[in-house]
Amino acid sequence: MQKKNFFLPDFIDLQRESYFSFLKKGIAEEFYKRNPITNLEKDIEIFFYPEHYKLTKPTYSIKQAIFLQKSYVSKLYVPVQLTLKKQKKIFLKWVCIAHLPLMTNRGHFLLNGSARIIVNQLIRSPGIYFRESFYEIYENQWSENPESILKRFYADIICVKGTWLRLELDKDFCLWGRMKKGPKIPLLWLLLGMGLNEQTIFTKVISPDLLLRSFEKEFNESLKKTPPKQIKYPYISTPIEAWQELAELLNLKKSKKDPMDIGRRWLFKRFMNPRTYDLGKTGRLFLNKKLGLTISLFQTTLTAQDLLSATNCLIKVSHGSLGTDDIDHLKNRRVRTAGDLIQTQFGMGLMRLEKNIRMKLSLAETKPNQPTNINFLMNSRAVNGVFREFFGTNPLSQFMDQINPLAELTHKRRLTSLGPGGVARDTATLTVRSIHPSHYGRICPIETPEGKNTGLVNSITTYAKVNSQGLIETPFYKIYKGQVQKEQGIFYLSADQEEQLKLATPDLKISKLGFLPKASVPARLGEDFVKISRAQADFIGVSPLQMISIATSFIPFLEHDDANRALMGSNMQRQAVPVVRPQRPFVGTGLEARAVSDSGHALTTESSGYIFYVSGSRIVLYK
Repeated sequence: MQKKNFFLPDFIDLQRESYFSFLKKGIAEEFYKRNPITNLEKDIEIFFYPEHYKLTKPTYSIKQAIFLQKSYVSKLYVPVQLTLKKQKKIFLKWVCIAHLPLMTNRGHFLLNGSARIIVNQLIRSPGIYFRESFYEIYENQWSENPESILKRFYADIICVKGTWLRLELDKDFCLWGRMKKGPKIPLLWLLLGMGLNEQTIFTKVISPDLLLRSFEKEFNESLKKTPPKQIKYPYISTPIEAWQELAELLNLKKSKKDPMDIGRRWLFKRFMNPRTYDLGKTGRLFLNKKLGLTISLFQTTLTAQDLLSATNCLIKVSHGSLGTDDIDHLKNRRVRTAGDLIQTQFGMGLMRLEKNIRMKLSLAETKPNQPTNINFLMNSRAVNGVFREFFGTNPLSQFMDQINPLAELTHKRRLTSLGPGGVARDTATLTVRSIHPSHYGRICPIETPEGKNTGLVNSITTYAKVNSQGLIETPFYKIYKGQVQKEQGIFYLSADQEEQLKLATPDLKISKLGFLPKASVPARLGEDFVKISRAQADFIGVSPLQMISIATSFIPFLEHDDANRALMGSNMQRQAVPVVRPQRPFVGTGLEARAVSDSGHALTTESSGYIFYVSGSRIVLYK
């Protein structure tokens, strides 16, 4: 991304921008997932028009909410259309859907008079990941060391909502599909069940014999133990047979319904129903890029083409023609900002609202005298309850750290790997906690807590920002033939984009004409640090501060400090109690005034000018 003028970004933009995107796009997106709501006979229809929504002025101002211990919320009104097809009537009315918590200009929420923060969560991005596993084979059960170690591969398809699917190649070179619960399923069954025919599968897959091995293996084993009639995984060749076998394998034949229909419905509900399975736009983009597909971004469920391409890529990985993924690389991790988390909760609230509406509609069918109007069907309690639960009990919703301005800023710019959908602090390995080369300019390598949360709770760096896909980007200037092209503006690059680029260090001495030194220049290429000539460099960082967080950049002469001392220094500054009469530090780094103004603790004017007079009651500004 290119920008002509560049200043140090607003430190609270991370919180504010995410909430604005929720207001601009998120509310409408969640409503359209639920539109329209109908009864079983489909003669009553409820349709929302979220693009015309209105927010009322909050009942209490920010000051009043603090003093009276009330919440700073606004009522969300949406036009709702009720269509009664039998009576041939249409009603249109504005309905209050929820009391929406509003973010203040300082990037926090006020609920019951207390300031609350939604911490940004760093999670594994939805998509597909190819990993390796090791099988240890022992000569007998008493052997200390394994006789041989086999390396095999698997692919995890991760979604935002729904069941995670694993495609694995086991030690006998058989391909299986696995879920968290339930038995393993031959991959051929899944491919057939998704609607592909046998000919397409065997012509498109690189090594089709791997799909057939699972049936051979189970057949041979079953011959030893049971009669051939009771083979567990029979070979099948049509989607109808696949649905029947899936219903039998998963013990779904509880009712008298056709097992074929039960198996088909199960597969649809698990992976192809947008109400129960969602890859998200990010996940779809990731899948398309990884598997070389061109499926629409609005197709957020799994398709037969996805599974077929994933199978091919897994076979290529096992042959060595494709590499495995590094899950700690920032291209494979995304940030769920405050706006994303609130949007998720809002979606859950609308799901509860939809359930309530359907219950009331079914009640109206059984009792003809029951009123069927918009006021009877709609209730704001469902969405309000979800927000109350989230802000009250979710570990990502925390009381704001208000000891000093720096503590507040750091809290709002914090990244955590903990919480729902993240890692657990007791089981997190050393590799998850350690510093990765892709963190440069994105996550501070110094500021992290001591103790159990080390490496799991981090801070975003001074210049970094989060893009619409949730990837952390950092700014660079372009270099052309050894000259820094500052006039071209700033280029924000994500970890994925900078992987193949040669990036020069930002603290180099640049001549008046913008040329780098003639001597070899220290640079970074992927995960390696190398020395190159100035003509080979592609980009250069904008500031030496871009690799550290705000609290760390307050430490003077950081480069002469020990990393452990700097870690303790950056954490202890947040614990300092502010003095009654604040003064400038004797030794500063130049970022202090900016941190105070952005945190919202300093009085700032709407327009620039000179302060002419200051007293306890008034300030005179001369423009």
